[in-house]
Amino acid sequence: LNTHVFRYCPRCGQKDLTIADAKSFLCRSCNFKFYLNPAVAGIALIFNKKGELLITKRKYSPANGMLDLPGGFADPGETIEECLIREIKEELNLKIISLEYFCSAPNTYVYKTVAYSITDFAFICRVDDFDTIKAKDDISEFYFMELACLDIKQFGLDSPKIVIDRLRGYHL
Repeated sequence: LNTHVFRYCPRCGQKDLTIADAKSFLCRSCNFKFYLNPAVAGIALIFNKKGELLITKRKYSPANGMLDLPGGFADPGETIEECLIREIKEELNLKIISLEYFCSAPNTYVYKTVAYSITDFAFICRVDDFDTIKAKDDISEFYFMELACLDIKQFGLDSPKIVIDRLRGYHL
């Protein structure tokens, strides 16, 4: 994975990286071990008063035009809760007033030929109201849908599919 991208050692600059194991490369020249640890992202599970889940449509790659759950990547030094509050404001112009951890799920996010290992943390979020909701940033559209009506094949990334399956087995 990613051998087509990571060829040069970030320490000595030699084109001598080889796969050490599933999560790292090793430079044969200077013995530097380069780890590919997972990035962290948040998923917001937001329900309206009818119990319908807020679903978004992706505006950009990966999975352009496919369904998704709102959220995004945590910035360095940011908690996952801070990440979700920021991302939901940026993407949907909504203010989260409370959030409660639900589950986590692994994901692979391929961006510009690099495969990133991601751990997504899903939270059940409550917002102040939906009056200001607007598709912004990397969301082209949004919908409220009943869990039973969701076709997970329409979701472009793995972690939302896992989270939705877990939600269906959980009574809110």
